[in-house]
Amino acid sequence: MIRQALGIAVATVLGTTAAHAADLTVVEETVVVAPAFSWTGFYAGVHAGYGWADLDTFYSENLGVGGRPDGFFGGGQVGYNYQLSNNVVLGIEADAAFADLKDDGKQGDSDFAFGTDAKISALGTVRGRAGYAIDRVLPYVTGGFAWANARTGVTVGGDAIPNFSFTDSKVFTGWTVGAGLEYAVTSNISAKLEYLYADLGSKDLYPRPFDVNVPVPADLSSLQTVKFGLNYKF
Repeated sequence: MIRQALGIAVATVLGTTAAHAADLTVVEETVVVAPAFSWTGFYAGVHAGYGWADLDTFYSENLGVGGRPDGFFGGGQVGYNYQLSNNVVLGIEADAAFADLKDDGKQGDSDFAFGTDAKISALGTVRGRAGYAIDRVLPYVTGGFAWANARTGVTVGGDAIPNFSFTDSKVFTGWTVGAGLEYAVTSNISAKLEYLYADLGSKDLYPRPFDVNVPVPADLSSLQTVKFGLNYKF
């Protein structure tokens, strides 16, 4: 009887355990891995910054005034990036901005004064970019074509003679190089900080008082900018 009772008890326990085991459901955990960020795609954005330049003429060099325009600028940009499998990012970008870089000064007295001024009212570039993506961080170098609309002027006058002003402007063109750092804040929005140095060569301007047909060589040998920008990647 004891053996029979023990057998019945063991069979009952084993049966209950098997029933519970059959009721157990195996839950598999699915881990969702977020896709790596890619810089590939078209983008457009806006920027603002500060610039300073050397715009030398015969007058500014000899008087020591009117040849170092500086100030703020703001505009927009468009471009395209392509990220290679080794995380190298190649791209092209074009930008343009309205600017208010200026310098002026006078020498003389109230009877007769002679002054010069220089102003850069617009600037822009078309550049290639090459960088290395560290996920959402993109340090890069850049270089290409640059232009700026620059003006120089001469003012002569005072109590002894009437005031005369002579100005002329040209679009200067040349090359630019620089570097920057861009960070993808979201999958579509990125922020960047960029420095550019440009040499825009020389042009003949005609701001010469009393002999306006004689050109004055103007040399825009240095234009440097620092800007902050925001881009939207499509």
